[in-house]
Amino acid sequence: MDNQKFGRFIRDLRKKANMTQKELGEKLNVTDKAVSKWERGLGFPDITIINLLAETFGITASEVLNAEIGKKETVDVEKAVQEAVEKVTKEKERKENRRRKLIKIVKVVSIIIFVLMLLLQLGYLCIMKPNGYEYINDLIYYIVNELIMVTGVVFLILQIKKLKSVKIVAIIIAVILSVINLAFMINNGMNIRTILSFSNDFSNELLIKQNKENGETRLYKYAKLILFAKPDELFEYSVSDDIKHQWLTNDICNITFMDRDRNLRNYVATYGSRKGTNSYYYVFNALLGKWQTQADSIGDTKLTVDSKSIKVTRDGTAEQFEFNNCKQYGVTALVLYKEDIPKYVIALNDDCEIDEDTTYIKNGGTITFCDISMKKTIKETLYCTVYKDDNLNNYNGITVEANNFKIDNGILYFSYDGEKIIEVPGDFSNDKSAYNDQNYIISEEKTVFFYTEDEKKYLVYSDDMGNTWNTVKLATNGNIQSIQFINKDVGFILQFEDYALGGVTFGHIDKTTDGGKTWTIINNGIGSSNEGTFRSGSQLLFVNENIAFVTMPYASGDDSDLYYSEDGGINFTKVTLSDEQIYDYYYLPTIEDGKLYLEVGQGNDGDYNGGDSKKYCSEDNGKTWNEI
Repeated sequence: MDNQKFGRFIRDLRKKANMTQKELGEKLNVTDKAVSKWERGLGFPDITIINLLAETFGITASEVLNAEIGKKETVDVEKAVQEAVEKVTKEKERKENRRRKLIKIVKVVSIIIFVLMLLLQLGYLCIMKPNGYEYINDLIYYIVNELIMVTGVVFLILQIKKLKSVKIVAIIIAVILSVINLAFMINNGMNIRTILSFSNDFSNELLIKQNKENGETRLYKYAKLILFAKPDELFEYSVSDDIKHQWLTNDICNITFMDRDRNLRNYVATYGSRKGTNSYYYVFNALLGKWQTQADSIGDTKLTVDSKSIKVTRDGTAEQFEFNNCKQYGVTALVLYKEDIPKYVIALNDDCEIDEDTTYIKNGGTITFCDISMKKTIKETLYCTVYKDDNLNNYNGITVEANNFKIDNGILYFSYDGEKIIEVPGDFSNDKSAYNDQNYIISEEKTVFFYTEDEKKYLVYSDDMGNTWNTVKLATNGNIQSIQFINKDVGFILQFEDYALGGVTFGHIDKTTDGGKTWTIINNGIGSSNEGTFRSGSQLLFVNENIAFVTMPYASGDDSDLYYSEDGGINFTKVTLSDEQIYDYYYLPTIEDGKLYLEVGQGNDGDYNGGDSKKYCSEDNGKTWNEI
């Protein structure tokens, strides 16, 4: 017999008869708890009650035993009741075994936690505290106390099966101690604000504790077992509210806050030194030289450090910080102050090595430069722009990314691999802002740059990866917009001579067939051979010596024309791929796997279909195009 089915059957009959469990029990001379057990499948009526139960609900005993109205097949009542009782008994035994197992697990877990917490607290009180260590968070002390009491009482209650009075006394004592412990936790622990942070590589731990009432704030160091640390330095100023921290390196953390007078304050936590010397040295002196961000960095931050001051140049604006306006932290960080307010922080990076004789940073070391503010600040990596030889007497170190260049103090440096830096002959002082993505070449086959001197334009190029250079004076001094070589000998230049209103430019396309030694004008602009024009954003692409393209974007950026040449750039015809006025901004084609790909967008005034574009492909060098 299914006890669960029987229980639901009795419950449904009782509810249908609008009877409570108590009322049904009274009719059957049993308790309401007995009825509850039947309905939950945890018990079964005695054989003597089956007939009475059937009479109560106006059904037969067979229907009761089958737990189904209308099912009156003969049932051995005694056997059915016996089976049901046995099933209930087995279920009780199973649940009892499960309960015993759960109690055993709880007892084991409780005693383990109790012992561990007790050992931890004894270790703190007997060993760590006498040696000056504290918990990293004052709340831990009270939490450990709470765990000791709770787990101890739980184990005691489960272990003692009798002696209820002992259990009650234990619970009362635990509750009293717990209330006292929580009161101390609220009064003491909650008044201390804790800041815990780890460096990116988890090698160092920042711990700060702030008294919320008086603002007294202290840095903790010498972490042990993650849970303990020693009080180190007390902040000079009381903290008013929030504290901002920022890891500059894995062993330097910048801490910024507002004091009680709402002035910006700063502290730098340092956890080590740098290679080269174990003695104390001045960070100010170690920084002597010139530093700046790389060419593609935002802000173009520069530092010039001499024996008297540090000059900070950002976005063309310079600030001077005298030696006595700089405060050193450890031997790896320096804070620059302006009228007693911290302005910038400088950190020596891990790659810095200090020269033992001069205490200068050796060649290759970098520094981190960062604003000091309660707002989000960005770390900048600065590189020494002047090389330092083994004796640190000369400066001239430059860092350049692979296939890129940098102009510093009129000298152009570039690199093929990001490691070896090559200096290009010529004075590039007047041309730093004249370069774009199309008017120089860095490749193993051909490397080409240009510079302006005495109002004359010079082209400088190398065919052997910078080992030797050739310099050629161009016939005109216009602005070079594009330079392209399709092989070592044949190359083209798009040069602008003059500008007019509306972005119109006057210029020409030049060609060389001897590697760049001599140049011949082959085109004077789109239109008439003598009075053609380009536009200020025009770019040039030669697919081979015969096939060429020129873009003609309008100054508004709303549309752009594309022109195509099959005679080596002498004559051009306009490319029209769609009559739609929507897609009217033609970009310069790109070459990939021997095919040409062209994108036609909507320009600045396009918002159709989310401002999308059309793309085309040509397999015959631009004669025909297929939309893709």
